[in-house]
Amino acid sequence: MSSKLSFRSALFILALLATEPLIPAQSQPFHFDPSDPRESVPDDGPKPPFVSSARRLLTAPELKDAPDDWISNSLDWVNFILTHYQPALVEAPVRRAAMIRLDDVLHIESAPRKPIVQQYYKARLEAALREIETTRVPTGLRIWKLYNHGFFVRTASVSIAFDIVPGTREPGFAMPQEWIERLAAQADVLFISHQHGDHANPAVARAFLALRKPVVVPDDVWTAEPTLAKAVTRLSRNTGPAQTLPLANGRNLTVVPYPGHQGPRILVNVTLVTTPEGFTIVQTGDQSGSEAPGSDFDWLAQIGRDHKVDILMPNCWANGLGRMVRGVNPALVITGHENEMGHKVDHREDYTQTYTRLFPIRYPAIVMTWGESFHYQRPVR
Repeated sequence: MSSKLSFRSALFILALLATEPLIPAQSQPFHFDPSDPRESVPDDGPKPPFVSSARRLLTAPELKDAPDDWISNSLDWVNFILTHYQPALVEAPVRRAAMIRLDDVLHIESAPRKPIVQQYYKARLEAALREIETTRVPTGLRIWKLYNHGFFVRTASVSIAFDIVPGTREPGFAMPQEWIERLAAQADVLFISHQHGDHANPAVARAFLALRKPVVVPDDVWTAEPTLAKAVTRLSRNTGPAQTLPLANGRNLTVVPYPGHQGPRILVNVTLVTTPEGFTIVQTGDQSGSEAPGSDFDWLAQIGRDHKVDILMPNCWANGLGRMVRGVNPALVITGHENEMGHKVDHREDYTQTYTRLFPIRYPAIVMTWGESFHYQRPVR
């Protein structure tokens, strides 16, 4: 009798399945092309239900919150791994695991407000500052990645800063002004790519200017602040010829401030700098202009033809990142703008997606986090 009942039950279940859809309409499978680079994805774009934003499809979903001991242990482990596996052209797999765990922590929605995260940020930036103050570079160049898209580059003769900002507006998440002044004392020049506050900070600019260090900005930066407007340097934005920038230490830099854009209206200096030793570096700021014919990509495609670029420092989320890299044709790519903690989670770009976007480009690349540095020696090309 029991076998008959089981058979009848099975028939009943099959009949129910035949009359009801297996998957509710709102949970139909999300169709995804694995070759999709996820560039310029709208926040409200199509997505499966397990992620909060279409922008974060290729990153593990974020947490609303997490226990302090998990955050503390995670950050201690990340520091341990990054100390023993430093940035290199051939990256140890465990280093990538540490960067992804760091993404997990920094993408907790409340992370910028957490004292543990703020202390972690300050400790890494203070260590980098001490290293900058004590490091000389007799050969090659050393590049420190500070915060967001901020870089500090040193050769035997010059030290160059890009897009230095203290941190975010969140109380407790910023370098003290004293550290900014110490950093300015170590540099010879500050290049600011564009007007947004995560790239341009008036207090930082004033610290450089007080030491008679030039601060180079696009035409629309701080035009409403008369004192700063008169003190900063505005080079002619063009695609060449290169311009000479004298420094207070008696050295000169050769600069091409390419006329870039973020969207249609924000001016962005895509800055190409050549040091007295002949090293050429390019920092793009938030370059993300149109990809159409007649757009910025027309001259981006020619940079590598006109210059032998050693290091390209693009914003990790740039549209057409592969196209940009191929146009510049650098010996090395070092990305910036990951984990800007002043952004919402879905725009807090992560190391995980940077790895994903760099993978098909097939150029030598290094992904660094706050306070890390890399010693570059020009390869035989």
